[in-house]
Amino acid sequence: MRIGIIGAGISGLSAALALRKRGHDVTIFQREASIGGLIRTFDFDGLPLEHFYHFLCQTDTGYFTLCRELGLEHLIRFPRARTGFYHDGKLYPFTTPLDLLRFAPIPFAQRIRFGLFALEARLRKEWTQLDELTAKPWLIDRLGRRAYDVIWDPLLTLKFGHYHDTISAAWVWHRLHRVAQSKGRMGYLEGGTALLLDTLVKRLENDGVAIHTNCPVTRINEENGHITGLSFDHHPSFQCGQVISTVPLSVLADLLPPGWNDYAAQLRQIHYIGVVCLVLKLKRPISQNFWLNVKDPRAPFNGIIEYTNLNPLQGKHGHIVYVPYYVPTDHPYYTMDDSALFDHSWDALKHINPALNDTDVLARKITRAPYAQAICTTHFLKLMPEHLAPLNGLHLLDSTFLYPEDRTQSGHILKANACAEDIEL
Repeated sequence: MRIGIIGAGISGLSAALALRKRGHDVTIFQREASIGGLIRTFDFDGLPLEHFYHFLCQTDTGYFTLCRELGLEHLIRFPRARTGFYHDGKLYPFTTPLDLLRFAPIPFAQRIRFGLFALEARLRKEWTQLDELTAKPWLIDRLGRRAYDVIWDPLLTLKFGHYHDTISAAWVWHRLHRVAQSKGRMGYLEGGTALLLDTLVKRLENDGVAIHTNCPVTRINEENGHITGLSFDHHPSFQCGQVISTVPLSVLADLLPPGWNDYAAQLRQIHYIGVVCLVLKLKRPISQNFWLNVKDPRAPFNGIIEYTNLNPLQGKHGHIVYVPYYVPTDHPYYTMDDSALFDHSWDALKHINPALNDTDVLARKITRAPYAQAICTTHFLKLMPEHLAPLNGLHLLDSTFLYPEDRTQSGHILKANACAEDIEL
């Protein structure tokens, strides 16, 4: 069967691999010049680095299976990495249960409640009832108001803005569940995403999969309710009987053929926030933590990811730091000039670690993506469309379908493999 895939992120590439093994004729079309989507990489002062940070958990079976197939499994590492919490001018360790017991910003009784809550999240399997609950009152009820204000409010408020009090409890639960199931261990692939993408693309090309970059799809074609192919502005039409779309649902809505307005409106019910991320190469670390949660009125962000405190990169590339802002694309942080955003962030980082000075910055880059995260509101299950579109032959693989799981490479890989199995039937 001839199949077209829209998007060359980890979903599209993984689906192509699974489909090709089943004997299908597969072609991938990518809007941008580079592949990878949200895991794409760039040359950062001589280091192939991801635009946005990622890490592995010990439950990421889809990722491990793909690495095994590509001969990369032996390069997966799970070191002991630290987590910290910077609260109102003071840095606290936040890695072990003992650290939680000593976390003075919240009352002792609420520290106990938080520990029991994390254990419950680890063991819990049924989650659909949580889709009906709003995260904020649920967390306040389970943890206490002070624990919510200190630990969860920065995440929800800074990440989702005015949507923060509509977020589903199921989405929050799974964030805890994934890390707790991994017993706090976080990992990485030695060689990084650049190695994974390079190896995967070489396998696909050797297997006869064509990948066209700088080739945005402008229309999905159909006849009598059945997929017939894809159209482009500057390339010949592509004839096929099946299409897998890995682009955000609101983007897909604009590609539907005439007459599918009601379905397009359904897809547009899913809203997204973007991400703008400051990436730094420093002479010295900001802290000893891989993940530093931040709640301080002088900091405009809720977290710092010091990647080289997880993956030291053999000590050859300084200290790599990510400072992300998850915001709508019309937010001032998203539209702010790169230099202004750097200055805004750097001032706060120097407040967190007064030993930093301007000469510590070896390199910097601002990266952006407009569709970084679906806004998973209460009753999100009712908003989600089916994986199989009513347009016969169209399959959906947007990150929305990972819900309640947050976006992970492993989740995308598993969904891509399931999609390939559906087409096999």
